[in-house]
Amino acid sequence: MHVADTIDDLMGFFDAEPGTAYDWAGVFSVAPSDPAPVVRERLVEDEVHREVDYARWGLRPAWAKDSGPRPINARLETVASSGMFRSAFSSQRCLVPMTGYYEWETTPSGKQPHYIHADGPLAAAGLYAARKDEATGEWTLTYTVITREARDASGEVHDRMPVFVQPDLWGDWLSPAKIDDRETMTARLADSSAEVAKTMRAHRVDRKVNSTQKVDPADPTLVLPIA
Repeated sequence: MHVADTIDDLMGFFDAEPGTAYDWAGVFSVAPSDPAPVVRERLVEDEVHREVDYARWGLRPAWAKDSGPRPINARLETVASSGMFRSAFSSQRCLVPMTGYYEWETTPSGKQPHYIHADGPLAAAGLYAARKDEATGEWTLTYTVITREARDASGEVHDRMPVFVQPDLWGDWLSPAKIDDRETMTARLADSSAEVAKTMRAHRVDRKVNSTQKVDPADPTLVLPIA
C-alpha cells in the first residue's frame, strides 16, 4: 500500500481533524503490522468528530487472543456476517487512505510487483478495533481493509481489490451509528467501488518493493514504472 499524502493533505481531502496521526508525512510502502493513518468518526460529548488516527494494519479485536489471527483483509461478500468482522462492521468503520496499492504477478523469474492507482487520492473501506494495553493503559487501534473481486486494473494480476468508497458514501460509512440494514450497505459499497474501479490503472514497478524488511518506505522510486 502507498500513502504519499501528508497529514495536511489528508485533513483537507477528508475534511477531518488531526488525531494521533498529526505527524504523518507520507510513505511509499505500508506493510502488514505497520502503523498508517485511518479516518474515523466518533462521538465526543455528543458531538461527532472526524479524525485521522494511527492504526496498525491487521485487525485485533479486544476479545481476540494474543496468538489469534490478525487479518489484513476482510471479504465484502461475508464481512457483515463473519464472526471476526460483524461487530466492527456494525459500529467501528473507517476509511483507509491510499494513493495506490501493490499486487504481485507470478512469473518464471519470481514475483513481479505492479502498482495500481488512480489520478488522485483513494479511500478504501476499512474496519477498526480499539484495544487497551493492560501494561501501559494506552489504547491502540488496528484495522483491516475490505476487499472484493477485482473490477479494476489489478484484475490482470490478482483476483481481489480493495473496496474503494466514493465521497458521497463517506458520511454514512464513517457514522458511529450502528448499521441496521447490512445488506443495503454492502450493496452500496459494491456499487461505489465498481465506479472507482473504472478510473484505476496499473504498471510494473521495481522488485525492490518485494522486500518489506529491507525496502526504504520513503523511497519515491518504488512507484515509478519500469520497462
